[in-house]
Parts: sequence; C-alpha cells; structure tokens
Amino acid sequence: MAVPLLAGTTEIGAPDFAGRDDVVILGPSLGADVHLWDLALPTIAAHHSVLRWDLPGHGASVPATDGFTLGELASGVIALADSLGIDRFDYAGVSVGGAVGLELARLYPERVKSAAIVCSAAKIGEASAWAERAALVRSEGTRATLEATPARWFAPAFRESHPDIVERLMAMIASAHDDSYARVCEALGAFDGRPTLAAITVPVLVISGELDPGAPPEQGAVIAAAVPGARQVIVAGASHQAVVEKPVEVAALLVDFFAEKH
Repeated sequence: MAVPLLAGTTEIGAPDFAGRDDVVILGPSLGADVHLWDLALPTIAAHHSVLRWDLPGHGASVPATDGFTLGELASGVIALADSLGIDRFDYAGVSVGGAVGLELARLYPERVKSAAIVCSAAKIGEASAWAERAALVRSEGTRATLEATPARWFAPAFRESHPDIVERLMAMIASAHDDSYARVCEALGAFDGRPTLAAITVPVLVISGELDPGAPPEQGAVIAAAVPGARQVIVAGASHQAVVEKPVEVAALLVDFFAEKH
C-alpha cells in the first residue's frame, strides 16, 4: 500500500493559495473527474477559493502503481494541499470522495475546518460486489460499467431530460485508467468507517439524495447520528449524483454550511 499522488485543478493561481482562509477542497466520485463539480462550481467559487482533486488514473492524476486505502487517499489530499501551501480548509466530497472526507476528518482534524459528505456512506456496498467490479474492469475495461451506471447515478426524470449531461459523465468513466479504477473499488471494499464515526470532532454535514440507491438516505443518517453535532439534509428528487442533478441546491447547502462553521 502507498499514498497515491493526486493532481488538483485550481480556480485561482496555485501560488495564491498560501495563507488563504477561504479554501474549499472538492472530491470526486469513482469514475468521474474534477468536472463532476462544474455545474455547482460557480456558486461555490463565488465565496471560496476552490481546489478540486482527481482520483488515481482519473482526469489529471497519474495511474496508481500500488494499492491504497481510503486513509491513504486522504493523506494524498493532504500532500496536495501541502504542495499548494494550503493549511486549513473546508471539504466536500461525493461518494468515494465523501468517504475520503470522513477519513480526512478522522485523521487530520487540525487541517479540516468542516466536512460535507455528499451522497456517501461510512460503508458503501459490500466487499464482494466491489471485488467483482474490480475484476470486470480489469478484464473488460471501465466501458463494461457504462450500461448499468446511469440508473445508479441519476433519477429517471434527469436521465430523460438531460441525456447530454449523462453522456458527458459516462465519457469520464470510459476515460478512467482501468487498473486505477479497480484499485479504488478494492479500497472501497475494504473501507468501513462506522466504528470511528463517534471519534470525529470536525463539524460534519451529510447531504443525501432522496432516490440514491448506492448511498441511500438511511446510510447517510448513520453518519449524522454517530458524529457528534452532525446533521443530514436530503435533496428531494436527486439520486447518487445530486451535485449534478441539483447543483445550485447542493452548492447553496455547502456555502451556507461552511459559512455557519466559521
């Protein structure tokens, strides 16, 4: 296992991050790159300096050369922040990016001012299912997941009304590095953050999609109930990619949460 090298996309000049107190770091879901946040970005960037990061082998990040845990992904986010002179920051992540947020809050409370866990859970799916998907992708590539993904990611009404956006997200998955994608699957299969939720001292907001089959609201409620002071908001009509389906609503929730915790 090793801490992976992660690439970031910034909205301001990289040297300008040092000493700033308004930084938000945004994390992705499996298969997606930093552009997952594009529709929500204008609202967030109006209030914060934004850094988005890519999973290994996704977007601008180099492929993984070894396995890693979600805790090591969190350490990779810290290393990226260090490289830009970022000390303390607010954080929001979707799906696996949200689970990494839990690890950031647990392992680096001195760095994380607050964490928003978006369409995620302290345990996402079962290890056997993640192992099967990893094997499928290593055998047939990420394209083998494309047929089943839209129904997992988007509500039926959104799929019908925004086929162009759905296709854009599927293209992200198709371009992901196969082995790196599989390694993220294995990291998710090995992750169970439930035993350590009560030890998290960082302020936490859980945002759940009402129709999310992958990280349903009841799983988000587990985080909100166990982390001291945490609360949950359910986005009506949204599925697993609430940040794409309801970007302005999710972005407003994040901006308000970060403001109230400062």
